Amino acid sequence: MSMVQQLIQAVTAAQRQIDDQVTKLQAYNGQVDRVIQQVQSELSGSTQQYAAEMLQQLQQTKQQVSDTLGKLSAAKEELTQVRMI
Repeated sequence: MSMVQQLIQAVTAAQRQIDDQVTKLQAYNGQVDRVIQQVQSELSGSTQQYAAEMLQQLQQTKQQVSDTLGKLSAAKEELTQVRMI
């Protein structure tokens, strides 16, 4: 097998791994959404500081997951460009 074929296989494998991670992160993001909704429902009207802090942490987690998904998407696109060379 030539070095080019090995590189193409490695890039393809990396793309598959990215796809797997994206799927898992999207599922996790959905779970975070459900938890946020549940916390908002359970603690609506609460004046306790911990309620606001909990929601803030969940929103930060959601943003970090979204940022990671964007970075994975960019990495996959770069791998696609490598394969085209």
